[in-house]
Amino acid sequence: MQILYKLLLVILTWSSCTSGYAATEYIYEYDDEPFDKAPVPALTSFSEVAESARKQGVPILVEFSTPWCRYCEALEQQVLKPLILSEQYDERIIIKKLEINTYSSITGFDGKHYRSDEISRSYAVDLYPTLVFFDANGREISRRIVGITVLDYVAEELEQAINVAIKEAATTR
Repeated sequence: MQILYKLLLVILTWSSCTSGYAATEYIYEYDDEPFDKAPVPALTSFSEVAESARKQGVPILVEFSTPWCRYCEALEQQVLKPLILSEQYDERIIIKKLEINTYSSITGFDGKHYRSDEISRSYAVDLYPTLVFFDANGREISRRIVGITVLDYVAEELEQAINVAIKEAATTR
């Protein structure tokens, strides 16, 4: 009876591991080709983007990501790039990507230069991907989206957060 119990336990453990693996791997299966034409634009200067946002009267969405983050890549390929390609928000929000750990120089909202990891720390971003919404003054104006679980849920949550950010940006003009 003990052998049967151990065998059952092994089978259940194995099946839960493989089904969990299959579920997590699913989000990484995508076709890059159509989205290569629409990369998420890199953020090099908060102050320049803020000036554009001020002129257009729109909020700024910054994706904080890392080069090795598979979840960041999945979010870009399955949510952000299709959003950019759809042109649905072209006139309503500025979308940028800030890659952390590249140690590139980024101009902050204050016009000073910082490394990307310093910017990440200053906004208390320590999980990737993190989506942060700013107005033209550098103030956060919508709830952050931290990490991803189910991409369909993230897309819906992103749409709601964008709408809140658009309303907030309109009131801060």
